[in-house]
Amino acid sequence: MYRRLMQVPPPAAPPPLLAQKPSRRTLLKAFGVGGLVLAGGAWVWRTSGLFGPPAPGRMVFDADEFRILEKVCEAIFPGKPDWPLSADEAQTPAFVDTYVGNLYDDHHLLFRTLIRTLNISTIVGYGRSFYWLGLEKRQEVLQQWRVSDLRVRRAGYQSLTFAIKLGYFEDDRVREAAGFTSGCHSLPQQDRPQGLGLIKGNG
Repeated sequence: MYRRLMQVPPPAAPPPLLAQKPSRRTLLKAFGVGGLVLAGGAWVWRTSGLFGPPAPGRMVFDADEFRILEKVCEAIFPGKPDWPLSADEAQTPAFVDTYVGNLYDDHHLLFRTLIRTLNISTIVGYGRSFYWLGLEKRQEVLQQWRVSDLRVRRAGYQSLTFAIKLGYFEDDRVREAAGFTSGCHSLPQQDRPQGLGLIKGNG
């Protein structure tokens, strides 16, 4: 039971996108040329008015982006039998929204762009957006991003999954099941808040 849990300890150090509120220059250096593309995408979405305000009760993501984030979190932590809790049960998506919300505003846009880009990246290869893929297909897509030859995809995967893993292991029940006696306490358990996307139609 929970065999995968013991193979994935809480991340010890964040990737460049999440380390100590990096500057835009540091961020783009971490992403390389791909970072310029991602930043350019954020600029296009922002100037075209496609970035709306956060959903009620959220710090960063609008309703569609948050639903997509929920699908990403579920693909990483789907729950039993491999994990003691699902990402939803551990309130991982809400943690990610709060965590990213405490980064600089530029990073809010980059994370929102990352979520939107991931969502539409599957249309050509899978015939539908990430949101509408089944669990195994979503896990397959994330694995492709993890080992991609494109640096921006690998960096995006590392940054997004770092925040997700951090949030998941913030749950005391997860740490207890894994045998961890301590963990991150940047967001106390009791203080946690209660996902562009082609998610409005089954396309």
